[in-house]
Amino acid sequence: MTVWLGAVSRGSQPLHQFLIWAVVATSIAIVVFLVAGAFFELTQLFILAAGGGVFLAAQLGSLWLNRQGKVKTAVYLMCGIIAAYALLITIVTPELLVISIFGPIMIIALAKPYLDRRVPRVMSMSAIGLTLIIVSLGVYLRPLTPIAIELIGLPTILITTLVVAIILLLLWQNYIRLETALQQSEQANAELQQIKQGLEQQVAQRTNDLRQTVNKLEAQFYEQSRMRAALEQQREVIRNLSVPILPVTDHILVMPLIGELDRQRLEDINQQALDAIDQWRAQMLLIDITGVPVVDEAVAKGVIAIVQAARLLGAQVCLIGIRPEVAQALVAVNIDLQGIQSFATLQDALARALPAAKARGA
Repeated sequence: MTVWLGAVSRGSQPLHQFLIWAVVATSIAIVVFLVAGAFFELTQLFILAAGGGVFLAAQLGSLWLNRQGKVKTAVYLMCGIIAAYALLITIVTPELLVISIFGPIMIIALAKPYLDRRVPRVMSMSAIGLTLIIVSLGVYLRPLTPIAIELIGLPTILITTLVVAIILLLLWQNYIRLETALQQSEQANAELQQIKQGLEQQVAQRTNDLRQTVNKLEAQFYEQSRMRAALEQQREVIRNLSVPILPVTDHILVMPLIGELDRQRLEDINQQALDAIDQWRAQMLLIDITGVPVVDEAVAKGVIAIVQAARLLGAQVCLIGIRPEVAQALVAVNIDLQGIQSFATLQDALARALPAAKARGA
């Protein structure tokens, strides 16, 4: 008994409290029925006391089920025993019909807080049917000798008071549960509002950060574009400086080549040479390759391509600085040098070119 009536561990605390109240009320009712039955020598009251014992045992079983966490099973057991005891009261003592009527009401009040929404609806319909049965039995069925009303007045008052108190307890528990659910809902709404505000602040902050990042990227892109344009200008200047074209006279140009020559540089040299010939209306182009450390097949073919392109523009081309190893390389790759004048030094080329230009009136 102590274990069952102790604090609930896994079940419903409100249901535990209700069952404690029901145990106390049933115990009082059993004592009242026994005392009144002995005093008035009424068999009906002894039957009600015996039924109350079964009712009390069912209540203790519900307490145990609730402690085990089987709340719904405990509620179903209580609803069933309440209906059975209400029928017992109606059959044995129709004079206590006013107490029996409280049975369906107590079932609805008990089922509503603890069971799902659909179950109380079914129980409501069942309670209506149980009420009709109780009233019909109380009016038409009288298997035992009727009891005088004055003999059961005091027990009726006491039992009715206990039953009403228990129903009020159930209604109060239901109110507390609804109020708790409402408070939880309001608290959840407040938390959701806080979360919403926090998310809005985060979105605004991240939007601002993203905007700043975009502005920085645009500034970086603009700066990179400016730097790329400046770099391209510098590259053009360097390219022009790396391959200078020097006008000796109005129609004689000297183009000294210095450093290693690759494919890209040869293409730039070719373009610059043609542009200079067209700009100066040059009749002679002196290409000095003295400063080129290595003249391989690719370099030789590139230089010859410059010579041939210059010829197409009407300019005579002279090669300066052809060293013995360069001559051997040109011969080894079978490059045709026919029609191309070559000189060992720039002075030799100028000594030959200047008098010829004067003779032509250049």
